[in-house]
This record gives sequence, C-alpha cells and structure tokens, in this order.
Amino acid sequence: MKNFIIIFVLASCFFVAAQAQQIHQLTQYMTNDFAFNPAVAGSQDNFVSKFGYRKQWAGLEGAPSTGILSIHGNLSEKRAVGLGALFYSDVTGPTRRNGVQLAYAYHLPLSLEFENETYLGFGIAGALTQYTLRFTDLVLADAGDPTIGSTDQNKMGGDAHLGIYVSNPKYWAGIAINQLFASKFTFEGSVENIRNARHAYLTGGYNFTINEMFTLSPGTIVKMVRGSKPQAELNLRFAYDKQYWAGLAYRTEDAVSILLGIDLRQGFNLTYSYDITTSALNQVSNGAHEITVGYNFKVPKVIP
Repeated sequence: MKNFIIIFVLASCFFVAAQAQQIHQLTQYMTNDFAFNPAVAGSQDNFVSKFGYRKQWAGLEGAPSTGILSIHGNLSEKRAVGLGALFYSDVTGPTRRNGVQLAYAYHLPLSLEFENETYLGFGIAGALTQYTLRFTDLVLADAGDPTIGSTDQNKMGGDAHLGIYVSNPKYWAGIAINQLFASKFTFEGSVENIRNARHAYLTGGYNFTINEMFTLSPGTIVKMVRGSKPQAELNLRFAYDKQYWAGLAYRTEDAVSILLGIDLRQGFNLTYSYDITTSALNQVSNGAHEITVGYNFKVPKVIP
C-alpha cells in the first residue's frame, strides 16, 4: 500500500510538471509578456531585462517554483528587427524543467504619427528544454523497489513558439502558440512519457489617461491548452506619475492577486505580487509570492 501511495504521488507530481507547469504561470505577465510571446521581442525602443522568481502554493511541500531571466530589444534604426533570449527553471516535487529560448521578431509600422506609433510584430522562438526526474528526492518505504527507478533521469528536446503582437502607446494585443511541435520526452522504466502540450495565449490591454498624473490600465491574458479548460486572468493597474502603481488581478478558478510596482525613470523597475488562493488548495497553501526585478537600457542601433 505504501508503495502504491509513493507511485501515485510521483505520478501526480509528474502530471503537474507535464501539464499545468509545462509553461511558467506568472501573475506578473503584464510586466514581462515576452515570456509568452516571441513577437514582443524588440517592440520597445529600449532593451528590456527581467529577472523573476515565483513560489507557488507557499507552505505546501514540493509546490512549484519558477525562476526566469529574460532580455529582449531592438537593434534596428527603423525598429524593425527584435531579438531576445529567455532562460528558465521550473521545479515541482521531484521534477525539474530547465530551458532556453532564442527569439527573433520583425516589426512592421502601421502608423508613425507622433506619440501614436503603431507596430505589428511577427515572432518566432526556438526552445531547448531539459526534463529531469530526481528519484533520489523520493523517500521509499522499500529501498530498491524495482517499480521505481533508483537513478535520476534527464531528457532533452526542442520545440518552437510563434507569435503576433500589435503595440501602441495606448494599447497592446497579441496571440501566441507555444510548443508548436508538441515534442515528446521518453523516459526509461515504468515512468510515463511526457509530450509537450500546445499552449495558445491571447493578451491585450489599454492605457487610459485620467489626467497628467494618473493612468488606469486594464489587461487580460487567456490561456488555452488542449485537454484543459481555458483559463483567463483579468488585471487592473492604477499608476501615479508613471512610476508608482498598484493593481488587482483575478485568475479563474485559482486566485485573486494583489500587485505593487515601481518604474523609475532611470530604467530600474520592481514588482511584487501575492496570490490569495481561491481553489480547494487554500486549505493547505499560503498563496503564492512573486517578485520581478528589471532594468531597461539603450544600446546602439547596428542594423540600418
């Protein structure tokens, strides 16, 4: 019976890593939408760098945690060519998922009116992912049980992401398909294989100017994964002097979030969010914490 429980827990953790956490879940997606859409690369005049860490379901042993480092920008005088890179690490129970993505985007001007420039971007990213199953993290009732592996297993595979993104000082919208090829990872022994699930993301938002000092920015992201119910997240940010802001967010059947942020004119920015779990996991979870530190900077344009 104990062995059955261990196998069940292992399978559950593996399922979470293979399905729900295949692509990082971020409450602060609106501060780093490049993490979901390669077409965002180079959509701003500055280079944008971000480092974020998320601890989900705090207080629950083996709960998912995610670290992300990303950078993207435009090297073209005409703001046409965008490049970006993203590195991430996801940990859920005995599973690890590490990866790197390299993105290229091309942006077409739809309007070049002063303070109303609008660009349409098309992006593609190549992704390399390593899945790791750490049997050494498991405490077995019967050591050496042949139904459970005794050594860690690593498998590596590639995939691709596609995206479209339209941006303007007042609004933004995008659509992306991630893990386009649905790559398969085959493990030895009795562990089931993992196949990447295609993820579709729809994003959008608008900046309303209340007066010279205050802005209001509603936004949304909708995630669709084959075999799962679509999940939507709505957020509302209230900013003062374009530097200090606070926000609220709601993720369907999951959490309500509180967000605080600082965007200094020198290029530094900091965001913190706390998720209040609304699902049945609120009985064993203390919510989720997420923090992102960023720096925006300019580089010389090397492409005509």
